[in-house]
This record gives sequence, structure tokens and C-alpha cells, in this order.
Amino acid sequence: MPKIIQPDKWIPSDGIVLEENAALAVNYPNSILVVAGPGAGKTELLAQKASYLLQTNKCQEPQRILAISFKKDAAENLKQRVKKRCGEDFGYRFVSMTYDAFSKSILDHFRYALPENLRPNGDYIINDNAIIDGAFHAIGYDNPRNLTAAKLGVFYNDTISTVRIPLQGDGLGERVWPLLLKGYADQPACLTFKMICILAEYIIRTNDKLRKAILNTYSHVFLDEFQDTTLHQYELVKTCFENSTTIITAVGDSKQRIMLWAGALESVFDDFLKEFSASKTQLIMNHRSAPRLVELQKKMYGSLQADHVDIKSSEKWDLEDGDIKLFIADTEFVEAEMIAKDILLKVSSGIMPNDVCILCKQTPNVYTGRIVEELSKYGIKARVETEYQDLTKEPVVMLLVSFIRLSIKRRNPNDWETINDSIFSIYGISDIDTPDEYDKKQELLIQKLDECMDLVQSIYSKESLENFTRNIILFWGEAEIRSAFPAYSQGGYFDTIIDSFVNLLWKEYEESSASLKNSIENFLGLNSIPIMTIHKSKGLEYTAVYFVGLEDGAFWNFRNQPMEDRCSFFVALSRAKQYVSFSYCSVRESLRYPLQKHTEINEFFELLTTSGLADVITN
Repeated sequence: MPKIIQPDKWIPSDGIVLEENAALAVNYPNSILVVAGPGAGKTELLAQKASYLLQTNKCQEPQRILAISFKKDAAENLKQRVKKRCGEDFGYRFVSMTYDAFSKSILDHFRYALPENLRPNGDYIINDNAIIDGAFHAIGYDNPRNLTAAKLGVFYNDTISTVRIPLQGDGLGERVWPLLLKGYADQPACLTFKMICILAEYIIRTNDKLRKAILNTYSHVFLDEFQDTTLHQYELVKTCFENSTTIITAVGDSKQRIMLWAGALESVFDDFLKEFSASKTQLIMNHRSAPRLVELQKKMYGSLQADHVDIKSSEKWDLEDGDIKLFIADTEFVEAEMIAKDILLKVSSGIMPNDVCILCKQTPNVYTGRIVEELSKYGIKARVETEYQDLTKEPVVMLLVSFIRLSIKRRNPNDWETINDSIFSIYGISDIDTPDEYDKKQELLIQKLDECMDLVQSIYSKESLENFTRNIILFWGEAEIRSAFPAYSQGGYFDTIIDSFVNLLWKEYEESSASLKNSIENFLGLNSIPIMTIHKSKGLEYTAVYFVGLEDGAFWNFRNQPMEDRCSFFVALSRAKQYVSFSYCSVRESLRYPLQKHTEINEFFELLTTSGLADVITN
């Protein structure tokens, strides 16, 4: 039994000093909304609060803390931070997952609590666009308005997700749901994550014993990036925890609400405060950005309808630290030269390429193609992260990467940590509870690493790399991996992940002179500048950020969604720690309509040109 600390004796671990409002949120005994702007340290706040609750037994054993995030990497990051702050003895009672994983775990565990007509087949797959399209055709819907593929996908999603269960009526949604739940013709059952969330909420709403089991399991719940919570997700949280003794800590920032297009609930802060009788506090520190960048962020508060809180930057900065630029170019070639030369100065000064990020509002391949070519002239690699970003955070990929790196070089503490975590996650074996089994597994592990060290030399083709990868999976046990991670349990998702891993790793292998060590590093993006959309940058930070395409063409829907686009601009600006640059190009030949203006988004230009904080650089 780990030692319990008296609440008045508890202090934050690792010498962390919490600001006053953060300390209040950590110790607060009831539900609370924490408004945490960019760089406020919300992940650290939640990690310290978990440590406090566990180490003081405020979360009484055997109860647990449930943390729900939007992204897999955010959930994993929080889990690892809690473990480091309070140790494995307490950390095993901290459960961190995404909304999708939480919903799916409820459905998969309690599927038989659903009435037969709502019970999906156990081998259902997720988000197969062709199957969904076929189901709509099967009930007679033939796209009478000739919607484009993208708009048709949105229509399908809206139709499916607005259905209320139990199913009543004969609308499109009510007719297509049974086909997706049970399969049709020779097609398997196929659910969307919104359907899974709806079914999970219904299971808890109609089964009081299951709700009580959840309440008995989780005494505290953390909700991360709360501003992006959708109606269905919030309904699930309410059904599980409203009018109970479970204490909710929600953390978010309305200034970073950029998921309205995906159904984010605009009223969620007010709804939570009212329906959970929650209090509210706001963090005032920005630990990420230099003072000049913080000042620029604060100048946006009015347009974002945010409270005018006097946000403070960290004392590690001098008051004049921070560099802001606006590049104005006539052509994409000139823009590329300006940005590439500026990035070269950063890299030459010692900033690692993967600590520089290029952002776009949309279609990064189109907006950054010239820049990638120009950077290559200086020997600097940049890549669009679309294929890599989510894949590298998959549990099985993290396991494979760590295993391969250890087979090449044993002295890598982070990889050993991943492997040991996997031994516990997959087999439930730990050096504390089951030391004998753990020692046996370690012996087998060393033998397998020795074997793989020799096999590395035999990789000469994509097929041999795939065999090498499957050999590692065979050691761990595919069935065991699928069982440990619910996302892999149904359909072909697991095989899709493995195929993508092999394809991308082989691509890097061919480009890295047949060095598996270098190809793994390149696969992880350790030697390249990441390029991504603003949406994909949420939760990330870089020393230098370059936003390409500050133009009406990129913000083409600004008139219809000005607040969401302002939030997008704010998110792009707030990813940077020390340097942030924006670029405007008068003519983009790569676009369907090359001539560009900044009439609609002129407020962004005025923010940069009239604040006195940005250097405007023209060709």
C-alpha cells in the first residue's frame, strides 16, 4: 500500500510552482471549470490535480480518475505525466482515453444491454465511407441534389447523427441505421463514432445498474479541451455523471474553439456551470510564448469576445523577447525564398527542424509545395504530416518503434519505458504485482531483441520489412494486442495501421540509405519540419511557427464563420514560443483562382501592421 499524504502536507511534485488559480483548481472539492488559455499549463494542472487526489486518497482506493481528451496523443501525454508525477503505485488508477475510446468501451462491454434491434453486430467496423454510401443507396437515396463527395459525406454524417433512439419514424436516418447496425447484402455492420456515442449514452440512460457501476468506479472526471465538446459527447457525460457525487474538472478556452464545423457545442461552458453547479476560475499565466507574442494574442481578445484578463508571460523571458513577422510577396516563388531563408537562419542558429512548424488553414500540399522545394536546396527536409501525425501515436506503432530501436541500441530509457508499459497494458504483468512473471517476460524480451538485432541485417525489401514487423507482432501476440486496445478489436483497422506503418517506414528506409535507425528517426519526424493544418496543430508548440496563406482564399468562409476563423488565427498565433511569421502572396498559381486579396480578413492584417509588434517584410 503506497504511503498516503495528508492534504495539508501535499505539495506539487518535481519542484513545480502553481499559480494561485491553478492551486485553487487542484484543491477545489467540487466541480469546476478552468479557463486555460494557450500555454497556461493545463496538462500540468491536470497531472498535479491527479497526483493530489491519488496521493491524499481524496480519490479513495479502489476508485479511479477518468480523464477524457480529444486526441490520442493528448490522452497518452497526460497519462504519462501523471505516472511520472505520482508513480506507478498511484498512477495505475488514472485512466486516460479519448471520447471515442470511452464511448466504444461502453458499447463493447455492454452491447448486450441494448435491445436486439439496436444491438450492432459484434464484428462491426468503423467509418467505412463505401459501406455508409451503399447503405444510403440500399434504402433508395441516390443523391438527387448531385452533392459533391465531400458534401455528400457531410450530409450522411448529419443524417446519421441527428437520429434519436429508440428508432421511431421512417426518415432517411431511421431507415439507414438498421442497415449500419446489422450489415446489409454482403457488407458488415459499420458504425460512425457519433453512432457509437449515441448508443453508449442510451445504454447508460436505460440501465441504472451500469450507471451506478461507472459512478462507483470514477470519483473524479477530467474533461480536456472542453470548448470542443460536441452535443453527443456532452450528453454522454451528463447521462453518466450529472446529479451524482462524481466531481468534474473541465479545462478549456473559448478562444481556441475551432471545431464548430465538427459539432462543438457553443454553449457548453454555460451549460456545464449550470447543470453541474460548477464554479469557474481562469489561469493567468502563459508559460509558452514570449512577451511580444503574448501582447499580440491579447490584442485579439476583443474580437474573440473573451474576458480582458491580464495574461502574464513567464519570468524566463525578457520583456522584449519574441519576434513577429509578416511576409508580403508577389509570387509563390518569392514567398518560398523569403520563408526558406528565414527558416535557414533559425536552423543555423541551433533550432532543430522539428521545432519549426509550417501551418496552413487548408490543403497544405498546395500552399507549401514551393517552400518544400526551396528548403530542400538548403538541405532542410519538410513534410506534410497528414499521413504520419496520427499513425505515430497509435499504441501498436509506438510499441513497434520502441522495439525496433531497442533491437538496434539497448540504451534508450524512453523506449524501455514504452516496452514496460506495454507489458503491463497487454499482459497485466508488472514488476510490483507479478515480479516472477515480469522477470520471465523480460528474459524472453531480451532474447527476442537479440534475435531482431540479427534480423535487421536481413532487411532488403518492403516484403522483408513487413515480415520483420509481423515477427515482432507475433512475439507480443496479435490477439493480445487487439484485446488490450479496443480500437483494434474489430474489422481491419489493425491491419490498416500495420500496412501504413510498413509503407511509410519503407519509404523512409529507401530515402535514408538503407539505415533502419535513420528511417525510424525520419518516420518520427525528428529530422524534418512538420507541415500541417491549424486543426492538427491543436495542443502542440514550436519555437518558430510560419503561417502560410494569410489571404481571403484560405479563409474563404470567413463571412459565414468569422468567430471560428478568428479562433483559428488565434490558435496558429499561439502555437509559437518565440518566433511567429505570417505570409501573404498576391498571386498563387497553384490555386484555381490565383489572384489573392485580404479584404475579408483585413482585421488580421491590421492586427499585424498597426500593432507595432510585427515587422512587415516585402519583396
